[in-house]
Amino acid sequence: MSPELAPISSGYILVVDDIPINLRLLSSVLERHGYKARTELNGQAALQTIMTNPPDLILLDVMMPKMDGYEVCQKLKASDEFCDIPIIFISALDETLDKVKAFEVGAVDYITKPFQSQEVLARVKNQFTIRSLQEQLQKKNQELTDKNLQLQAEISERKRAEVEIRFLLETTQSINNADNFHSALAIIMGSCCQLIDWDFGEAWIPNSGTNLLEYSQAWYAKEPGLFEFGCQSMKLTFSPNTGLSGRVWSSQKPEWVEDFSTESKVAAAVGLKAAFGVPIIVEDQVLAVLVFFKKKVISLQLHLIELTKAVATQLGSLVQRKQAEEALRIAEKRYHSIVENAVDGIFQSIPSGRYISANMALARIYGYSSPEELIKDIKDISQQLYVNPNRRQEFVVAIATDNAVYNFESMIYRKDGQTIWISENARAVHDSQGKLLYYEGTVSNVTERKLAQEALQFQQRQTQQLLLNILPAKIAKRLQQGQRAIADSFDDVSVLFADLAGFTEFCSHISPTELVDFLNLIFSQFDILAQKHRLEKIKTIGDAYMVVGGLPIPRENHLEVIANMALDMQTNLGKLCDRLGTSFNLRIGIHVGPVVAGVIGQTKFIYDLWGDTVNIASRMESSGIAGEIQVTGNVYERLQEKFVFETRGEVLIKGKGSMTTYLLKGKIEDII
Repeated sequence: MSPELAPISSGYILVVDDIPINLRLLSSVLERHGYKARTELNGQAALQTIMTNPPDLILLDVMMPKMDGYEVCQKLKASDEFCDIPIIFISALDETLDKVKAFEVGAVDYITKPFQSQEVLARVKNQFTIRSLQEQLQKKNQELTDKNLQLQAEISERKRAEVEIRFLLETTQSINNADNFHSALAIIMGSCCQLIDWDFGEAWIPNSGTNLLEYSQAWYAKEPGLFEFGCQSMKLTFSPNTGLSGRVWSSQKPEWVEDFSTESKVAAAVGLKAAFGVPIIVEDQVLAVLVFFKKKVISLQLHLIELTKAVATQLGSLVQRKQAEEALRIAEKRYHSIVENAVDGIFQSIPSGRYISANMALARIYGYSSPEELIKDIKDISQQLYVNPNRRQEFVVAIATDNAVYNFESMIYRKDGQTIWISENARAVHDSQGKLLYYEGTVSNVTERKLAQEALQFQQRQTQQLLLNILPAKIAKRLQQGQRAIADSFDDVSVLFADLAGFTEFCSHISPTELVDFLNLIFSQFDILAQKHRLEKIKTIGDAYMVVGGLPIPRENHLEVIANMALDMQTNLGKLCDRLGTSFNLRIGIHVGPVVAGVIGQTKFIYDLWGDTVNIASRMESSGIAGEIQVTGNVYERLQEKFVFETRGEVLIKGKGSMTTYLLKGKIEDII
């Protein structure tokens, strides 16, 4: 098996054809090249097989009894479960309309019978290649989505940790500056009352060696941020379950009661006031109990209660301050671990174009051995990193517009000079006065996804080019938009027919392959001339060639251009015959006038012309002289000032009688 025909991976292919010999031939070829093939003789049996054992690809005949290939394809494309299975039609129908219909019902390719094994294998391989690229693209997109979700979760966790760390740091600093334990309690009480927005609180301290709680201080919220405290001599029994969370304290009933889930139950237990106690515990010892009151019963806001408890417990003593420092160290370590172990690159860069921080993933993406090497080496991001030196400025402008950019894709240079594609998500960081400090964000390597997208776009361009090789661009677009019969009238169109004189005798002396190669060489030269003169080639019939000017897009000088085309055809054929050692003459006929042009019928789409102008132009060629360009009087009248003509005289034209015709000899400026 040749390397270029090797499948991307083993695949299961269903072959559907009502001719057994075709089934055997196709399945044998496919299996010989590593594919698993299954065959069915009709469309109904194929549908049953697909429902029970869906294939990776279907080779489908068009003309089958009971249910043709088009109907099978339509049923599959209407099914959500099987609509993505690619279908290649293999049919003896060679009309353009059949091919267009195949693509309309959902086919991805069309092979004409009799088929060549190499062509079938190449087109099958192409579909498996496309499927592989699509799967890779979907996988990469899912990986990027998962990475983004993971990063968002990590960022949210980091922000939450930063808020808690900031609160702990600020409170710890205040406690460190306190003169004594009671002052520390005052700071905790003030912070907690503001945090949970309750009216006032009390501090109870247990007597050493007893089970009594002694009333120490109370804080009343005179206004936000301002508290007063006083001391009284009161004692309460120290409840055994003081250290448990979720207890409710009643100022009217000096005891702890079980937690209540609704405000109504709390109100029934404690009257108009609700309270909760937060013990400060260090190494299983209760140092104090903070009791907070609300004038009216509200929800206990358990998440804030737990936070208050955590603050009070951790900041009650020097031991707890050390625990807070340890917690800070662990949180910072966790943050750095997230950054350093991230799959995507994480960076901070200043507006002048330097990196101030980077993680290991970013260094690997850019081809560096460490973040330090990257930061030291890249001194100007716009000039050293981006392939397009203006891309950094576009990045800056995009962030300035929305304060952030998402999926900002660029081609960049790695350290070794290799180019890759990256996608950046970033935001601007400002200080409290609004001054821009730096940019921070993430970088992903999206090279594989970009390559897969480009491969798909290439396949789409090839498909579009195939359609444009069959029909004029304007007509192809109208067919793609759903029009069926297309017929347009044109008042002034020049028509040229050309035929190789003596070709019939020449055919009897060469093989069919040589004949086709010879015609292809001649007509390819004529096609180049038609493109050069911006004329529309209509068709070839045997050894005849038809080209027109002035449609499908009208132009004023089309007749002059068609005359130049005829002269160039003679010149090019002469040079070609000299090179090949053959002798042929062109018989060319030209006429100008109104026509109807369009696409009609149900098979083999072709853009064609109809009308008397076409018939007369054809008669000019068939009644012409080998090696000459015969034109009508209309052509002569319009071109006599720019071209040299020779009067041939009266010529009997089939269906028209006698007509005075002329022979086009050349351009006046060339002859003079």
